[in-house]
Amino acid sequence: MLKLLKVAGVYPKTLTPSYVLIEDELIIAIATEPPKLTEETIFEDLSSFFIYPGFNDSHMHLMGYGASLSQCLLGDVHSIDALKEALTTYCTSHFFEIITGRGWNQDLFKEKRLPNRYDLDACCSERPVILYRACGHIAVLNSKAIAHFKLTADMQITGGAIDVINGELTGIIRENALSLVKIEPSKAQLMTFVETAQAHLMAYGITSVQTDDLIMVEQDHYAAVQDAFKALVDENKLKIRVYEQSQFFTPDLLRKAIKDGYNQNNQYGRYTDGPLKVLADGSLGSRTAKIRKGYHDAPGEKGLFIHSEDDLRELVKICQSAKLDLAIHGIGDATIELILNVFEGVTTGRNSIIHCQIMDDELILKMAKQGISALVQPVFLEYDMTIVPSRVGPVLARTSYAYKKMLSHGIILAFGSDAPVENPNPMRGLYYAIYRERPDGLVYYKEEGLTFEEAFDAYTSAGAYFSYETHIKGRLEPGYLADFFAVTKPLESLHPSELLTLKVEKTYIGGECTFTRK
Repeated sequence: MLKLLKVAGVYPKTLTPSYVLIEDELIIAIATEPPKLTEETIFEDLSSFFIYPGFNDSHMHLMGYGASLSQCLLGDVHSIDALKEALTTYCTSHFFEIITGRGWNQDLFKEKRLPNRYDLDACCSERPVILYRACGHIAVLNSKAIAHFKLTADMQITGGAIDVINGELTGIIRENALSLVKIEPSKAQLMTFVETAQAHLMAYGITSVQTDDLIMVEQDHYAAVQDAFKALVDENKLKIRVYEQSQFFTPDLLRKAIKDGYNQNNQYGRYTDGPLKVLADGSLGSRTAKIRKGYHDAPGEKGLFIHSEDDLRELVKICQSAKLDLAIHGIGDATIELILNVFEGVTTGRNSIIHCQIMDDELILKMAKQGISALVQPVFLEYDMTIVPSRVGPVLARTSYAYKKMLSHGIILAFGSDAPVENPNPMRGLYYAIYRERPDGLVYYKEEGLTFEEAFDAYTSAGAYFSYETHIKGRLEPGYLADFFAVTKPLESLHPSELLTLKVEKTYIGGECTFTRK
């Protein structure tokens, strides 16, 4: 079936009225004059809209984002008292057996401290409560949750920690210790999370995601996530295109998955198995990212390595043998150095470092020389520019989030959001990649800002590179997928502030309109 769209312009070819002809999910022609049509051709008048290739979020947590939308959301609380008030309100209207929430950030609290079990007990003492920090790398539990999950002061967790003061648990747990309080969703819940998430993403013009979802279940239950996606495909409910960054946590688990048939670029409808995802350290905000010289604002703290060097080397070795790419989470400079060391001598694949935040010039040059790419989140700058100089000192701050420098050395950058860590709206990501200035006037090394074209490519065609789809995705040309969004103004000509307010009006995936703003 043919579909013809009349549009105001097609990025980047023209800002003049054009006609886009679509058949079987693909664009087959773009012209300034209407082509000859058959009686069966469907015509849609989008002549008031400019269309752009669909955004491709290069790293997020699709199921986790969907789950977070029904949790107690704490991103706007600025004190312990406000957190307690929000939790109390949530508990009175939600009757889950275990209460979960997300989004608090102690750096924003007037008390400048972490919440603890007693803060939560004052709001809800009868049901277990787990509240995750915005980064998702630490959480606070109430006393009921501590008892429910049988946590004790003498537990030792490799790559994680349970905070204890004077022999008593504070309620704070970090990194791998989070696995001790995992609540495994059913297949139906996982499917609902995806449907909920994709509805929000399509409203932002996102048509593809590269996503880490296996962490939603116990390590050896990874097939449950794959089965949920395949069920959505079978029911024609998976609209967005999914490239799974598969987190098989140990070498033994990775070997088992490969034996069971895991192979990068296995495709099932709009779901595709992607690279191995590895979590190598924590987050900057929680001070669990590994910093070589330690935290400038917390003497003695250096963060955590999640994996030993031997385990990382073994994972790399297995991936090379199985022809799998690796996407390794690395935020601290010590972690990035470790990752580059274990990649030494690896010359195959489209390997990348996710986040890739705290860097010096030597690491940037080494990364470029080794051909390692970066999956980064420019929207992190909104918050991080307020803490980076104090966390790592002014010297390291100057060479971190250095997108222009990384591009100039040939490092491929693809943009994403890490949702639900951040809101997935790509317009905010574009804004911070280009302008690097908060609305309140705080700036972060504006000379590292990108052009609109560089930033937009990082959110579209560069993402397609990592899923081996540059021949069909990331551009609006004949032979490419008809995945695009429509806006009322050309993005490249907007005033900076307009990028933060402009709304996507329509989104198409495979030529099908999957979102229309009402």
